[in-house]
Amino acid sequence: MKNITLNAPAKINLYLDVLGRRADGYHEIESIMQTVSLCDVIDVTLADSGITLTASEDTVPLDEKNLAHKAARLFYSHTGIDGGAKIHIEKRIPVSSGLAGGSTDAGATLKALNELYGFPVSNDELLALGAKLGADVPFCMEGGCVLCRGIGEKMQKIEPMTPFTVVIARGGEGVSTPAAYRMLDERFGEFLARPFSDVQRTISAVEMDDLNALSLSVFNVFESVVLQDHKEASLYKGVLQDNGALVSMMSGSGPAVFGIFDDTEKADYAHHSLYDLGARSFVCTAR
Repeated sequence: MKNITLNAPAKINLYLDVLGRRADGYHEIESIMQTVSLCDVIDVTLADSGITLTASEDTVPLDEKNLAHKAARLFYSHTGIDGGAKIHIEKRIPVSSGLAGGSTDAGATLKALNELYGFPVSNDELLALGAKLGADVPFCMEGGCVLCRGIGEKMQKIEPMTPFTVVIARGGEGVSTPAAYRMLDERFGEFLARPFSDVQRTISAVEMDDLNALSLSVFNVFESVVLQDHKEASLYKGVLQDNGALVSMMSGSGPAVFGIFDDTEKADYAHHSLYDLGARSFVCTAR
């Protein structure tokens, strides 16, 4: 086999808290990540040498700055395989949105290359490679509903809920994840005065398959520092709730926001309302 095409799903955060900064500069997190049906499409074709990257959007970097490019280089370096790849990204997940677009592309690239070469790397080893690229990459490779701790690499599967409808909205400028962490550090210091949160409530809601309970327990600490400078995200949150979302919340470090719906007609109406405001809006399924 010389070619493979894989979907690379986006994620939302049903819960996201930052517990503090470690000695190595990374931050300890506690997060419940959930894959959704919105996805990029990654096409990988083996070549004799070199790594070539193309994309459907001109906002996507095509050099070593791209995580998919880094993933391919890491795979060849780790395995010692003498070869190359042509990678094309059909970009559907908005960039710099808190939806793990770059991380999921990297994870899909690792999985694709491993399959194309006959699985020379075990799944655990492949996840460890993903962790070297970014905290979200191992989750993106596994998918589903997962409690992530540490810097994101400690994963515990949660029995997923019945698939539910999510509307995602994105507008305005992207948010730099390192900048968002710096804002948290500046505002909360050692995180002794953070907004109240309780991850166990969110876990219990998921395990009970209770969408209403989930809507009362979602949490994202980054909202406290990001939304003040991203008025569109705040506006879109309000539009989602005004149009029937059980709850609306920012994903990751933003600025994308999502709403959870128990009525598909309301979800479609919210989607069109957001579109009329100029948002990039997607109706998708959390599964």
